[in-house]
Amino acid sequence: MDDIQWKFSDKFRSHWIKVKFYKEKPDLKKAKRLKDIKFCEAINEAMMDPILLDKESISCPGAQYAFGWRSNSKSEFLKNCYDKRQAQKDILKSIISQTPYFKKPFEYIGLNTDGTPDLVMSYMPPEEVMDLIGMYNNHQGGNLNVSLCTMMSICSGIAVKTYLEDKVSFSFGCDDSRKYADMRRENLAVGIPRRLFNVFVD
Repeated sequence: MDDIQWKFSDKFRSHWIKVKFYKEKPDLKKAKRLKDIKFCEAINEAMMDPILLDKESISCPGAQYAFGWRSNSKSEFLKNCYDKRQAQKDILKSIISQTPYFKKPFEYIGLNTDGTPDLVMSYMPPEEVMDLIGMYNNHQGGNLNVSLCTMMSICSGIAVKTYLEDKVSFSFGCDDSRKYADMRRENLAVGIPRRLFNVFVD
């Protein structure tokens, strides 16, 4: 565990994952390459070893859409969501239109790779989230406004949203993250951009 992870873990007693986006393939000899995995699953894998992902790694249509890696992933994702939720298609389209995604995709995503990350994320119990929000309130002198969705909660709602908006993000998870990523019922996901690291840790 490197310095920034140690600082966050020491402060909040949760395990933190570094997320970094790369425009080109980084020279990372120790990072594992994974195939046919959901992004939220890869977060779990990164607790043991550094992970390097690309568009061939991810099996989830939602993550493919969020990271901008497949031009046809939106229609595939819509069908997948409709099959799971049986919601009206116009409602799903409206929700997805408000969901953050990369219009200019990165080539690779590093999880717990070397160097300063673009963001850190964790699954935290409510009491720790309360402390985190309190620190933000005291530092910023205002409330922390959030927008929540139960679709693509970790890939889009945490990783992409935190990076694009450069703000703290929260998510209560989605069906997949609760099922495949060991996101426990007592936790919610938190993402913190690099710009705000110093608000929470010295």
